[in-house]
Amino acid sequence: MLMAASLTSARRKPVLLTALHCLLSLCCLLIPAAGLSAVAPSDSTEDILYSADGGGSIETVGNVRTTTLRGNVRIQQGLIVIFGDTATLEQDVSSGDLIRVTVEGEPARFVRNAEDSAETINGSSTRIVYYNQTDTQSNSQVLLSVVEFQGQASFTRGRTALECSQIKHIVETGATDSPGPCSGVLAPIE
Repeated sequence: MLMAASLTSARRKPVLLTALHCLLSLCCLLIPAAGLSAVAPSDSTEDILYSADGGGSIETVGNVRTTTLRGNVRIQQGLIVIFGDTATLEQDVSSGDLIRVTVEGEPARFVRNAEDSAETINGSSTRIVYYNQTDTQSNSQVLLSVVEFQGQASFTRGRTALECSQIKHIVETGATDSPGPCSGVLAPIE
């Protein structure tokens, strides 16, 4: 699925990484325009469902409730499902809003289903951090779903695929940032 470039000269690596970063940036500009029409309403307004085979604990410190789950963990919010070995959910006590979900596994896996299979997102990494952030590009207080894949990150959306040390992806807009090193396939939208 992913094709990594084989380089024989150490001096060609910076050029290839710069070119890959440029292509990745271009991809991030092209995917959102096509993807916005196919994306369902924000997952950030949905209830958070969870299950785990192992034990768990809940602790409240200040205004933050932290739920820790162990053993075959499954977290779901709307169309987003995250699987792993352990999970920590942080929630604002007064509003009930999600602050952050951190899932670890060998690997932890992320899926965001979509009616159009070209918009389905699959990813995996050692750690997945999922949270909502306010859209700074709009005048309204719209929440966006953000997923960060940390450590041996793999990501596909449609036929576009990346393998990087880290990947940050905004679900609703399709924007992706990866500091590198990365390899992947940029595929046109059908």
